Amino acid sequence: MNTRTKGLLATMISAVFFGFIPLFVKTICAGGGNSVSTAFYRFFLSVPVIYIYLKAQGISMRVTRTEFAKIALITIFGYGGTAVLLFSSYNFIPSGMSTTIHFMYPVFTILGCMIFFKEKVSPLKLLCVALCFGGILLFYNGESGGSVLGMALSFLSGVTYAFYTIYLEKSGLQKMENLKLIFYMNTVAAAMILVMALLTAQFTLRLTPLAWGTAVFFATATSLIGVLGYQIGVKCIGPQNAAILSTFEPITSVIVGVLVYREAFSARTLLGCLCVLSAVVIVAKMKE
Repeated sequence: MNTRTKGLLATMISAVFFGFIPLFVKTICAGGGNSVSTAFYRFFLSVPVIYIYLKAQGISMRVTRTEFAKIALITIFGYGGTAVLLFSSYNFIPSGMSTTIHFMYPVFTILGCMIFFKEKVSPLKLLCVALCFGGILLFYNGESGGSVLGMALSFLSGVTYAFYTIYLEKSGLQKMENLKLIFYMNTVAAAMILVMALLTAQFTLRLTPLAWGTAVFFATATSLIGVLGYQIGVKCIGPQNAAILSTFEPITSVIVGVLVYREAFSARTLLGCLCVLSAVVIVAKMKE
């Protein structure tokens, strides 16, 4: 398997897994959790598992001050900051609207590469972005109840995730052992969100056994499948292509909604899926 194929598969597997996140979050919240505590457990509970694995493999845990500064920056303003912003937006606007706005990040990723790093973007790649953006908009079912604050939070979550995607490559952090990087990012993110949860009185330990089991699986699998796959994708095919392929995530969410929650699957939704799938096929066929 060549590097490009590995990156394509890793990114799409990551996106499919992330598409199950609403199911995990709803299960945890139904079992006594809330959006902020769920975000905390998503990072914290994976830390011991990753640490044990790294030590068993004999991988050094040492990082330089410069590396840790970069890790703190990408976590606070990207990786962890995205979770805080996106989960917080759920308190003000429907999750469908929030997801729709958040998935503008492939556009922000390409714009960031163009503006700050003078990277050239082919017309074909711009077509892919347009197809993805159009497809995501078609997924939005017109839910009401939006607020300016909620929309601003989800919009900023797209900006921070684009920053995470770009900085992961440009900072050189992608050269670090993937799980070692995830360990440190999850540790910083957990500490950041714990402070937020305590300050807002949203920290809770009162979860049902099912919610605890889901939280442990959610945290571990998100790091070992979702985040790891996306990092491999950024490393192998670049931040722009990885961002475009990650729009496979909302298709998975739509399928989960139909199969688990018996949500309607309209012609509009089908058209949205076809738009995103078309973009994915085009990116997969690109030579660059």
